[in-house]
Amino acid sequence: MRVVPLVERPDLAEQVSVWGFDEWGHLNPGQTLDQRRAQIQGKMNVDRVPIAFVALDEDDCIVGTASLIFDDLEGDPRNPWLASVYVPPEHRKKGIASALVRKVEDAARRIGYDRLYLFTSTAPSLYAGLGWRTLEQRDYRGEHIQVMDKAL
Repeated sequence: MRVVPLVERPDLAEQVSVWGFDEWGHLNPGQTLDQRRAQIQGKMNVDRVPIAFVALDEDDCIVGTASLIFDDLEGDPRNPWLASVYVPPEHRKKGIASALVRKVEDAARRIGYDRLYLFTSTAPSLYAGLGWRTLEQRDYRGEHIQVMDKAL
């Protein structure tokens, strides 16, 4: 498995858009799939935020995605954010999410950041196991989330 910037595999942007819309669309009321597609197109970078990454298996098929972005939590001034970490259920528990997280951390460090943030409602133990610490818990748009950070 390898993790590459989405700009190297623009043919996978549609799948990344659909996964993100299906998984987190409810957190962005009113957002359409077309708007999500445009957002993903804006992440076709390698040396500046935002950057989307894709994980590819040995057959070069997409098995996950993650992004480095600004402003993932509305009203929160902290930046940048690890966001949109997604691995389809049939590919989970294989280290893919961990590899994606490490790739985003490396990109943030390379760009010059010394701290990274995330929020999660489903996988706090994954991130804790990768050295992230919980800063706070709160309700956000109908979900109970944990805001976490990591010094890079």
